[in-house]
Amino acid sequence: MSEQMDIAEVQENFGMGVICAQQVLSHFSEKFGLPYEDALRIASCFGSGMGQANTCGCVTGALMAIGLARGPAGACSREQKQALYARRDAFMAAFAQAHGSLECRGILGHDLTDPQARALILEKNLFTTVCVPMICETCALLEEYL
Repeated sequence: MSEQMDIAEVQENFGMGVICAQQVLSHFSEKFGLPYEDALRIASCFGSGMGQANTCGCVTGALMAIGLARGPAGACSREQKQALYARRDAFMAAFAQAHGSLECRGILGHDLTDPQARALILEKNLFTTVCVPMICETCALLEEYL
C-alpha cells in the first residue's frame, strides 16, 4: 500500500523536530485523504509518550492512521466498532511483542521525564538508535492493519 520509509529521511526529519507520531501518521495520511501538513499538526502533541513517557508516539500515530483508514465518520454498528477495536488491539499486541512495551519508558529502558534519565537517553543516543528505526518498523507493521 505505501512505499518503504527511508531511514536516512526519517533521521533527518527527526533531527528537525518531526516526532515519531507525526512521521507515522503523515506517512499514510494522504492515501486516506488527509493532507500531509494536517497530519503533522494533528500528531504534533503525541511524541515522547505525550510528553509523559507513556504510550509511544509510534503507537498513537499508528492508531490515528488506523482510525483514518478504517474508522467510522459517524454513527456505526456495534459490529463495526468491534471490528475496528479488534484491529486496534491486534496492532498494539504486535507492536508490544516486537518492542517489548507500548510505552516510551519501557521501550527506551529509561523514563525520559526524569532529567537524569533523559540525559542518559541522550548520552546513549537512544532517540537515534531506537526511535528512528522504530518509526520505519512501525510503518511496515502498520501496513498489515490498514
